Amino acid sequence: MVALRTAVARLLVGLTLAALAGHVSAQESPAQWIARIFDPATLGIRPFPGAELNRKQSVDAIVLERGGDKRIAIFIMPFDQQKAAADQFAKQFGVPPTVSGENSPFQAYTFDFTDPAKAPAKLLGLRVSVSRAQFVDGKGQITMEYQPPRGK
Repeated sequence: MVALRTAVARLLVGLTLAALAGHVSAQESPAQWIARIFDPATLGIRPFPGAELNRKQSVDAIVLERGGDKRIAIFIMPFDQQKAAADQFAKQFGVPPTVSGENSPFQAYTFDFTDPAKAPAKLLGLRVSVSRAQFVDGKGQITMEYQPPRGK
């Protein structure tokens, strides 16, 4: 009886591993995630000086999207430079940001070009947010998300 239980357990483990292998192969690979890190230069956007791309957080955000073709980049910068970063993007984009959480430690500046009726063609699909860093204490964060328009 023990031999039969052991054989059944091995069979179940084998089937589970085979099923997991099939499931994993259908997922994106780390190389595909890295390839989806957004490069602002592709839209002619100059990054904010002093902000550094955080590849790990960018890839983590991409993985959470679970497929698709959205490109994401997360940049970390000095906390006290958030307003300066928002001002630089406002000059580049030609529009002021939407500000939320004014006069709080969680103030955020957002440039949203996802509405085809309002967005300039060059920036269509882009969303840029300047805020307190979510996972890095004492730092600011620039999150850029770009969903290429269909057919691009």
